[in-house]
Parts: sequence; C-alpha cells; structure tokens
Amino acid sequence: MRKWLIKKLNGICNIDDAIKHIKEIDDRERKKEILSEAVKHLYNAISADDILHQNPDGTWMFLGKPLTGVEVSNLKEEAAMIRGMKLWFAIKQDIRFQIGKKIWEEAKVMDDILWGQLLVFLDDIIRNRINKM
Repeated sequence: MRKWLIKKLNGICNIDDAIKHIKEIDDRERKKEILSEAVKHLYNAISADDILHQNPDGTWMFLGKPLTGVEVSNLKEEAAMIRGMKLWFAIKQDIRFQIGKKIWEEAKVMDDILWGQLLVFLDDIIRNRINKM
C-alpha cells in the first residue's frame, strides 16, 4: 500500500507534502482513488490475504505467505485441542447465552437485534474456523 500511494503521489513521502499535493490534484477520480485507498488502509488494516485460508490447490496461506506442512499440522492439532477443551465448551455456551439474551430479552430497538445478529455471525466465524482445521 505504501509503495502504491507514494507512486500515486509522484514520489512524495512526507505527509504534509502529500496532503498539499492531494489538494492540488484537479482530477477528481484520481483524488478519490488516492483518498479511498488511504482510508481503506487506515480502517481495514487486515486484508483477505492476511487471514488464514486454503487455496484451491490445497496450500494454506496466512499473512500473505504459504504455510509449511509442519505449520499446518500444528494448526490442526491446536484446533483439535481447542475443540476438545472444556473451557472452549464453556465459552461457546456463554456466547450463545449472551447472544440469546441480547436478542430476546434486552432488545429494545432494532439496533439491539442487529447487534445480536452480529454476535451470531461472529460466533459462526469462530466455530467454522476451528471446525474446518
């Protein structure tokens, strides 16, 4: 991102000079592209390449780098340990209880229900990540 932004700003590295340069850009599309990329970088520091995922060819990637067979084996072992832990079971139960409470007992406005749905989504992400290892 940094190299891309420096290139778009014609080699400007100093933040004050960069701001001045952006203000002087007449091309609204170029200005929008630069500012959008900068905001995206600031508010979503984690990209799709950064999360643990398996490529169609079966290789596992994490933080943009392929994992070795040993690293994959270790992750699978750790996931199996987490699945078998009584503490993990207790945490899952607590999460489900809190979600139900938020949605069915404490919800006073639509936003409360949306928060509950977000918690369900988060719970699903965590469970699927661990179960798919």
